[in-house]
Amino acid sequence: MQATVVDFAKDRIIYNITGCTKEELDNKLNLFFTSEGYTLKSAEGETHTYTKGNRVLRLLLGAFVKYHKQSVSVKNEGALYSVMLHKDSSGMSGGLIGMNQVKKEFARLSEAFKTYFAG
Repeated sequence: MQATVVDFAKDRIIYNITGCTKEELDNKLNLFFTSEGYTLKSAEGETHTYTKGNRVLRLLLGAFVKYHKQSVSVKNEGALYSVMLHKDSSGMSGGLIGMNQVKKEFARLSEAFKTYFAG
């Protein structure tokens, strides 16, 4: 399995992954997010949404409670899988500190993603 970055922005990164089946990729994605402390919130078609933390407490207590929401979309063209990692939460409920926390978590997660799929 080999992953290469093909596009990136501040709220999303797209990877091309080859050398695996759809089932292997889905299993590896679930294992990756579980190992990072995320739980599967919803799975609609090609898009899976993972969350970490407590949304209600984040709204009540702001930056004192961590909450992160990421979505993963997988598109398939033959043996090539295009995986888009997308930051779904802005962190606004935690103010400036919360926005910075979300930005740092997305950067950390994207680096961990590259490392996980490289090995």
